[in-house]
Amino acid sequence: MAAERPFVLFTQAQCPACEVLARLLALPLRGAFDGQIEVLHRQERPEAFEALAQTCRLARTPALLHRPSGELLLNTGSLGAVKAFLQRPNP
Repeated sequence: MAAERPFVLFTQAQCPACEVLARLLALPLRGAFDGQIEVLHRQERPEAFEALAQTCRLARTPALLHRPSGELLLNTGSLGAVKAFLQRPNP
């Protein structure tokens, strides 16, 4: 079984902000963090999405969760904020 990734990306269909975040991760960040992020798509994995979203009290997408600390990043439209969040140390 693969180790749990330290970050979770909450996303869903027909979400312009989700598309912006996906482009940030793919283009300026060039997929550098892809191996550290588990993608939870609301329509593709509804049970897993809802269970973790409820635990985190997530009210909107997109969002990034840092599993070790439980911290959520909701300001995902800023390249600087996303990059800083993803560069945090992981145990």
